Amino acid sequence: MGLPKVRGPALGNEGVRDDASQDLEKERILSCSPLAQLTSPSRRALLDLGRLERLPRRQCLCQQGAPPRHLILLGAGRVKVERMAEGRVVPLGHRGPGDLVGESALAGAPVASESAIVLDEGSGLVVPLSGLTRLLAADAALRGALAAALVSRKLETEARLGSLLLCTVEVRLLDFLRAAARRWGRPHASGQLVSAPFTHADIALLIGSTRETVTLLLGKLKRAGLIAFDRRRIVIRDG
Repeated sequence: MGLPKVRGPALGNEGVRDDASQDLEKERILSCSPLAQLTSPSRRALLDLGRLERLPRRQCLCQQGAPPRHLILLGAGRVKVERMAEGRVVPLGHRGPGDLVGESALAGAPVASESAIVLDEGSGLVVPLSGLTRLLAADAALRGALAAALVSRKLETEARLGSLLLCTVEVRLLDFLRAAARRWGRPHASGQLVSAPFTHADIALLIGSTRETVTLLLGKLKRAGLIAFDRRRIVIRDG
């Protein structure tokens, strides 16, 4: 996977300042990820192994059926994760700042079990799987942190499955909006703006509904004063 590397401004003899800013950005990304509680020397080893990269829109970060190469800690942007099964696309979710992408490769499978495609341009800390595998073999603290992250993702998937089986579409939509606000929320005059530009079709796929139903329910929530719209983005209103 040839991802374009994030490069700071060319500062000549002041290049050390650029290195320092990149170190700060790496630390910021790690601090909002499931591995935030790692301490040195495990933390330092992971930061040294990873590199900052820009993630352009439509970039395929991993391809189902292809050998996995990286674990990515997202710092910004939005990534769609999906799986092909019997000729149909199964949406597995959208990942945003603080999420891992490609973590299923840690189980040792020779090929990726899903595809991940960048929807909104962002950046991330890209950790080569070959180096990470060697680091894991020698670092019990890192193994424990990644195991906890995998368990958390499993519980999240189980909760989503339970919601699909047991909750109404309206409840699933409300749960989606709360989760989107936590991950992509930005302060807004009326409440929290979901900065990721989800379409009604996107939401329908993620909550197991139809675009028409999502449109009707969003209209109902707007009339009730619970949400608003700002340039096609959803605002979750205060109160």
